[in-house]
Amino acid sequence: MTIGENIQKHRKELGLSQEELGKKLLLSRQTISLWEKNQTVPTIDNLIRLKEIFGISIDEILGFECTTLVEENIPNESYRQNFSVDEINSIRRLQNSINLKNQVISLALAGLLIILSIGAADNGIMMAFSVGMFLTSLIALIKGFYSFNNAWRNILRRMSETTYEYSVFDEYVVVSLYRNNEKVRMSKFYFSDIEKISQTDKWLFLTVSGQSYIIRKDGLKENSALYLHMYTNPVKVIENKPIDVWRILSVALFVASFFTISFALALSVSMPSENDDTVLNNMWVFFLFLPIPISSVVVGFILKSKGYKYKKNIIIGFIFTFLLCIYGSFSFIF
Repeated sequence: MTIGENIQKHRKELGLSQEELGKKLLLSRQTISLWEKNQTVPTIDNLIRLKEIFGISIDEILGFECTTLVEENIPNESYRQNFSVDEINSIRRLQNSINLKNQVISLALAGLLIILSIGAADNGIMMAFSVGMFLTSLIALIKGFYSFNNAWRNILRRMSETTYEYSVFDEYVVVSLYRNNEKVRMSKFYFSDIEKISQTDKWLFLTVSGQSYIIRKDGLKENSALYLHMYTNPVKVIENKPIDVWRILSVALFVASFFTISFALALSVSMPSENDDTVLNNMWVFFLFLPIPISSVVVGFILKSKGYKYKKNIIIGFIFTFLLCIYGSFSFIF
């Protein structure tokens, strides 16, 4: 195969358009098109970058017979894995939660700033900044969600049709990809090249030169060299636990209940009043925050039925429900 045919073949295997490959290389789509038509050839720098993107050797890009990946020895460990659509979707949801975590935190902080700025004096600039930050975080969250899911639609089909073979040697790992029982790609990386290892209860994610390799843990030997590398390089290991929605909701309502009094007071101060007793006349707004501690109580009982720790949500929910009712009634009593 020619250089252009090799570039086109590996580009399509990754599900990249000419424009997308060009963006990764900081080049135009026309440049990629000229390469694939064999009208021009990549420079040395571009060959090196193509090698990193495709995960293959420069010899393979140039069309030479690759001898560096020939397995001269019998591997110490060998694993062949296929991924079902359900497994791939499970991996997608896990990766999606990790990628969007920081954006959700930014969105929550921006929302908190909006609430805190309501009762501040001369809060126009602060409010505008908070709203702008909130909208920016929201747009980034939505855009990131759709971009991630669109990318995974392309990956899902290829992964479900591919058999992955991992051959583990003393110092390196050879990864072979098969489709229809035909080897379509082979790559090799040394243990020292592994930048990060993320793990869950079911999966290992090895990051090498920005590319992720996914391995099912229940198929690994107990004394696998991959585990040994993790134990000897703990700084590279990151635990990725699946998000527990109930636990997050529990903490969020527990914290929010603590701030209901402050938020209600800030809102009552910022509202206009017909006389000088602004705060006293507007204290009915405390009733508007009752859904937060009440929700905390409800979630507490749900957590109890599911076997979680629940007492803190129920206790704090009852306390602040009582306080909000007391303060809110001041407008009517006085």
